[in-house]
Amino acid sequence: MSLVRTRTRVFHAFALTLVVAGCAALFAGRLAAQGVTTSRITALVADQQGQPLSGARVVAVHEPSGSQYAGSTQPDGRVMIPGMRVGGPYRVTASYVGFQSQTKRGITLTLGIGADLRFEMTALAVQVEGITVQAQADPVFSTQHTGAATTVQVEALEQLPTINRRVEDFLRLNPQYSGTSFGFSFAGQDNRLNNMTVDGSYFNNSFGLAGQPGDRVSTTTTPGVAPISLDAIEQVQVNVSPYDVRQGNFVGAGVNVVTRSGTNDYRGTLYYQTRDNSFVGSKIAGEDFDIGTFNYSQLGATLGGPILRDRLFFFASFERDGQTAPGTTWRALGSSPADTLGGVNTTRVRASSLDSLADFLRTNFNYDPGPYQGYDFDTPSSRFLVRLDYNANERNKLTLRYHMLNSNSDILLSNSSSLGLGSRRSTNQSLNFSRSNYAILENLRSIVGEWNSQFSPNVSNNMIVGYNSSDESRQNNTPPWFPLVEIREGSSNYTTFGFEPFTPSNQLRYWNFQFQNNLTYQRASHAFTFGLSFERYHSNNVFFPGAQSVYVYNSLADFYTDANDYL
Repeated sequence: MSLVRTRTRVFHAFALTLVVAGCAALFAGRLAAQGVTTSRITALVADQQGQPLSGARVVAVHEPSGSQYAGSTQPDGRVMIPGMRVGGPYRVTASYVGFQSQTKRGITLTLGIGADLRFEMTALAVQVEGITVQAQADPVFSTQHTGAATTVQVEALEQLPTINRRVEDFLRLNPQYSGTSFGFSFAGQDNRLNNMTVDGSYFNNSFGLAGQPGDRVSTTTTPGVAPISLDAIEQVQVNVSPYDVRQGNFVGAGVNVVTRSGTNDYRGTLYYQTRDNSFVGSKIAGEDFDIGTFNYSQLGATLGGPILRDRLFFFASFERDGQTAPGTTWRALGSSPADTLGGVNTTRVRASSLDSLADFLRTNFNYDPGPYQGYDFDTPSSRFLVRLDYNANERNKLTLRYHMLNSNSDILLSNSSSLGLGSRRSTNQSLNFSRSNYAILENLRSIVGEWNSQFSPNVSNNMIVGYNSSDESRQNNTPPWFPLVEIREGSSNYTTFGFEPFTPSNQLRYWNFQFQNNLTYQRASHAFTFGLSFERYHSNNVFFPGAQSVYVYNSLADFYTDANDYL
């Protein structure tokens, strides 16, 4: 059975934002799931008597990269500079004819939350030395803070402990977070109801079989793979109840991720980490336990810097890791002297029976079912990201980012009874041969372009164009096809071999194209935002369960009788 699905969604949004004494009220139509990638600065410029200065020029410089952003105050002395890079530090200077210029340093911008600055200008009637004010903006009390949000900046990403090096380890900082066996959840909602964006581009499992990329290759012993390297992330923000017209289309939380950019300095990292069986316990209640093989290794590198100083920057990240975990730790009875009388890992299945069965299949059907114990599962993955940032001028900034994830994982065959007997995985009652298991892919390609522009002192625009493709097809460990055979002993499964029942030609590939545009018009203390979001989604899913045929026998003797009749 093949299912092809195409969906096109167009959303229009209109918003009127009224800012009074640090409070925001928004009105909007239905929104698409848009992400926030930048921050902003709002400033009030006045003289020593508190009178606003109209036409004062405010220039913000991102000191690591030399990127400049500028704006002029309105008649009420206010200015908003949108589309700014997150992080910092920034140097912000206000100047006005007849007044001493004033500079604030050490300004750090948080994703989606603006910094509020106030400049009190001194007249030049009396010659004074230049005034420099150092300040640190506190986004918690920003008038641009719209709703409950948790922001994790690059310093926390670098310093807080993480075992799996996944973004999820830092989302726990949000008080509404709760971990589940299927991924992360917020406010008690299904993890598939979250919305995750990277650089403003949708980064979800669009088909709905998992929450986020990387979750499909999770197993009982491994939590999946990181879809993007932590060393490539600048900031992460979790929004549970945002009052921002640019964010929506989620029930749990919106997770916005912004990747790192290059600066005027060449900077890079090279890292390697590993762990092995020495980190795993091997006893249960004082008895030895066969823990199998646990290995993990990761090699990564990043490099960023200028191509043209103050104008064009690059950042690149590569990471490759491999996880090995036991496919099963159950052992057949009599497979070693220690298993003759049973033990913690020992099943009722006799090694002599499975050895004879494997020899019979190889001799008569030229089919090797693989080992029935002592085999490992591998989950290799590699991820690559490259980003270019171009400062065309003070009013136009462009970004282009490409991201790739290649991963796959070995998975135990299904226990479902919708085909065959079911309960066919290895337990203390049953052992399945390894080639009845399967592997699942999770390969992702993503390219995103963003243009931030300021058409005039009070009109700005943000445009994002993105394309994502995903391949989550299955691969079976049994070439060529072979029927699935389940053999009972008593009322339960004894052993299983052959092609996994739900894997034949199981393919899942999907693509989506995204376009988002937000135009903001600033007028005195009012901001009007006009938005358009368009998404076209296409998927191709092939699912043909039982195509290889499924046989269930009440005993090994019944199987041999039937097979010999065939021969």
